[in-house]
Amino acid sequence: MRSRKPFCIFWPQYFEAKRSRSNGRRLSKNLAIEKFSTKDILKAARNLGYNAQFEGNYRYPRTWWDEPGRVLIDLKGKKKSIVILEVAKEMRKQLKK
Repeated sequence: MRSRKPFCIFWPQYFEAKRSRSNGRRLSKNLAIEKFSTKDILKAARNLGYNAQFEGNYRYPRTWWDEPGRVLIDLKGKKKSIVILEVAKEMRKQLKK
């Protein structure tokens, strides 16, 4: 197994408004997003100044039948929960344009 330090995995399921918390959503309903792609997560992270990479061959373990893809983000010493909120807010700004 390759090391992915200092990166942390961000699955698209964390941001999906249609999912329940038990199915992987990590945000409150008012911050969750309806329609987006994994590339939107990548773009939002890069706009915020994070070093981010896309990996397209991996599937979320809880829902392996969903579309593959995940984003690796260097947290720069921040908590993952804080970065998820920042990325979600940036994605909302992007998708409103």
